[in-house]
Amino acid sequence: LKMRAVGYIRVSTDKEEQAQSLENQKNLIISFIKERGFSFSDFYIDVESGTTPNREALKRLIDDVEKDKFDLVISKELSRLARNGELSHKLKNVFENHNIHMITLDGAIDTINNRQDLFGLYSWLYEQESQRISNRIKSVFKVKYQRGEFIGSIPPYGYELKDKKLYLRNDKTVEVVKLIFEKFIEGWGYDKTARHLTKQGYATPAQVAGKRNAGLYWHGSTIKKILENPAYIGDLVQNRETTISVVNKKRKQIKEEDMIVVKNTHEPIISRKDFEKVQEIIKSKNKKGRGRVKEQKHLFTNFVFCADCGTGLWYRQNRKGYICGRYAKHGKMACTQHSIKEEYLKE
Repeated sequence: LKMRAVGYIRVSTDKEEQAQSLENQKNLIISFIKERGFSFSDFYIDVESGTTPNREALKRLIDDVEKDKFDLVISKELSRLARNGELSHKLKNVFENHNIHMITLDGAIDTINNRQDLFGLYSWLYEQESQRISNRIKSVFKVKYQRGEFIGSIPPYGYELKDKKLYLRNDKTVEVVKLIFEKFIEGWGYDKTARHLTKQGYATPAQVAGKRNAGLYWHGSTIKKILENPAYIGDLVQNRETTISVVNKKRKQIKEEDMIVVKNTHEPIISRKDFEKVQEIIKSKNKKGRGRVKEQKHLFTNFVFCADCGTGLWYRQNRKGYICGRYAKHGKMACTQHSIKEEYLKE
């Protein structure tokens, strides 16, 4: 019986020049299969970074190993399968445990002919290459940050992006930013401000950005984020966080002294005096918050839900019972203020 062969193909992006690479990989694999007399079964194609294991086609490939759908995996080179040493070895073990062979068209690996001595070296080299590319990209971004260019696809609420520079939007969002700062200085909390903006029908940052999953309601966390953003005094603070490594995509905060601050890059919405006043209020709130005893969960927390909107009910001490969580957070715009006593539920 002919050996059943599949091709694994990966390109990093869906840009036009990468489409040519995808076709080239396909043609090379098909030609190789014909030349060696194998039986072609399928292609597994990903448009994704080689350092991540969370690729749809790669996951399908591993699932199909268990289902005995093929005998051989062919790829242009090991870096197409993985640019991550740990992932490379994991794939090698999965294939070996199910008697699946692997061939790379650069001649480095061919388990049919027992050619895999350099597997460890190649997996290490490809990971190091990815790290070097990542470092080069970070260096380029650093120069752009220092020039005061805004690097990101979504500008801060109240601004629009033109030629990598921030400009005030010609709509109500600028007034909303001013309102948020004014109310906070007056003594309003994050959630109270969020409820007010929702009630007034102001578009949320997600709605302005055109996000598909944009919600209708403002949140206290969004208010806090706006209040802490130096963009509103005309400064850009970038390089705030980074990935732990090219393999570990978890993000970590960069030390404040290593962040890149460029002052007066665009027109401010808030005065420096008001911004500093707000930061002092936030600091004092945080200090008070640290001294608080964490509120205990009550008996029916996470077990009772609003009959109207389905949101979990929140316990309120002054009512000795539970109210709709959505109402508690967003007010009458979201739901009604009905409640239920804890003692009644116990009975």
